[in-house]
Amino acid sequence: MIEGDIHNDKNVNMKGIIHFIDIRWTGLQKILSSLLVLTLSCTSDGYRYSTDYPCNFRFYTNYHPTSILTRVLDNPGLYVWIEVQKRQGVNHLMVYPSNGDSNEDIALTTEIENNRVYYYDMGANGQLIVGCTPFGEWRAYDRQCPYCLDNTSSLSHPLTWTSNSQSVECNDCHRVYNLSSGISDDGKRLKEYRIQTNGTVIQIHN
Repeated sequence: MIEGDIHNDKNVNMKGIIHFIDIRWTGLQKILSSLLVLTLSCTSDGYRYSTDYPCNFRFYTNYHPTSILTRVLDNPGLYVWIEVQKRQGVNHLMVYPSNGDSNEDIALTTEIENNRVYYYDMGANGQLIVGCTPFGEWRAYDRQCPYCLDNTSSLSHPLTWTSNSQSVECNDCHRVYNLSSGISDDGKRLKEYRIQTNGTVIQIHN
């Protein structure tokens, strides 16, 4: 083999090595990019959802198909706030809609609802806001004002509907929170919980 042929072979081999390294580096970049997106997503979720107060609520929509709570997730712009009261040994789910409709008193009389599901963990003071934004996104919030919870010793700072039913106001500090974003004008965020449904059960949890 003459010297020119050796030189050409070296060039070909070097180009092949560079091409191989370039492919591996491109693949590595894609993997790193995907990991970064996943990390940021997890961090965002971790920041968005509150773990300050235990929350684990279940509602069996198949037992109560006409309840406004059953329908709320399919009605953009509609919200309710809920609490559970126990009267004469029976759990009652109280539902208070934002649109002016009548309040609901739902007796939870099935075996699973009254004896096997516990309603002690429903946020700071046992009251939750549940609904669907005008954009079709589900929301579940603690009904207590987050600013007052963080700055006082009391757990009772209930939020009430504003006139447009798309925001809530604290009776104590008078902050107003947008229910779509969960944020007040000065940037304070409502304590938000995860919400899921499989068509028969609505679950709200940390």
